[in-house]
Amino acid sequence: MIDWFAGYVGYDASQMVLGQFFEISSAGELVRHRARWETARSSWESGVQVTRGEPTEAMLKASREMGFLCAESAVLRVSGNPVKFLQGHNAAGPSVAQLGSVVQGMVRAFTEGFRPVDADDERLPSVHRSRVDVTTAVDMGTHRDAHDWIHLAASAVKSRHSLGPELIGDTVYWGRKSQRWSLKAYCKHCELKAHQPMAVELLADLLEWTRPQLRIELTLRRPELRDRGTLDESIIWEFMQRLEIPTMKATGMDLDNLDLPPAGLLALQAWLDGHDLKALLPTRTRYRYRRLILDQVGVDISMSATDQTKAEPNALLGIEELQRREVIEIPDRIQRSLFGAG
Repeated sequence: MIDWFAGYVGYDASQMVLGQFFEISSAGELVRHRARWETARSSWESGVQVTRGEPTEAMLKASREMGFLCAESAVLRVSGNPVKFLQGHNAAGPSVAQLGSVVQGMVRAFTEGFRPVDADDERLPSVHRSRVDVTTAVDMGTHRDAHDWIHLAASAVKSRHSLGPELIGDTVYWGRKSQRWSLKAYCKHCELKAHQPMAVELLADLLEWTRPQLRIELTLRRPELRDRGTLDESIIWEFMQRLEIPTMKATGMDLDNLDLPPAGLLALQAWLDGHDLKALLPTRTRYRYRRLILDQVGVDISMSATDQTKAEPNALLGIEELQRREVIEIPDRIQRSLFGAG
C-alpha cells in the first residue's frame, strides 16, 4: 500500500488560493516571495500539505511523449498520506503501483480554493516523486508475537546504514535519518488505538483485523527514486534483504554454552526433541523461556522445531518466512471501506 507521497503533480496550480511568504531587505525592498504550504482537508478531516512549484524537465517530457497532464508553469506540490485523505484510515489501501490514480482521486477531492482548474481532466497527471512510503502487513499469529519480533529485531537485526537500529516506543527503525531509504516495523493495532481514524463505524473491525499484524514500512527518498519506474510492494522485500539478520539453526547448537536457567535448558531440549511445550509448561513460563531463548539462540519455541528448520533463516526473524506471512487478502467488511472499492 502507498502510505505517503511527497512531490510535484502536473495539475495547474496557478489559481490556487495560497498564502505568501515575503522577504524584505533592510532597506524595505522586496527581495523575493513564495507561496506558503497550506493544509487541504478531506471529509474525513485528514489533511495533506499543498503549495505550488515549477514542473521538472522530466515531467514536461513525460507530458509531451506519453500524454500525461502537466501545466507549463505552476504545478501542484503535495506532501501527505493520500490514502488517509481518501478513506479516513490506512490499515489497508491501494497499491503503490496505483500512485497516479490515487493522487488523481485525492486532487479531485480537494475543496474549492485548493482544487486545480484542470482537476477533472481525464488524463493522469505527470508526477515527480520526492518521497514515497510503501507498507505491507505480516500476520504474526498473535499480538504478542508482533511485539516480540519488534523488540528482538531492535537488538539483533542490523542494516547497511552506518547507524544501528533504533527502538523508539514500540517501533524499530533502520536508517531513520538516511537521505536515501529507511525501514521501520511496528504494531499497526497499537497505532490505530493511539490515533483512531475518523471511520469510527469501522474501527472495531480494523482493530480486530490488525491485532496480530506487524506493519513494515519502507521510505524511499529522491536519490533512491530517481532511476526507478513504477513501484509495487515487492520493493519492500528487496530492501528487507539489506538487513543483516542473524541465522541460528535449530540443530547442532551447543547447549552447554548457553546462559539459560536449568529449567530453560530443559525446555529447549524438550523442544528440540519434538515435544509441544504448550502441553508441558504454563503460558507465562513458556513465554518467559521463549524470550530468553529467542535473545540467545534465535529460535522460536512457540513454533515446532520441525517447521522452523524449514525456514531459512528462522521463522521469527527470517525474511522468507515474513514474506510468506504477508497479508494479501482483505476481509470483505474492510474491503468495502477502501478507496476505489466496488
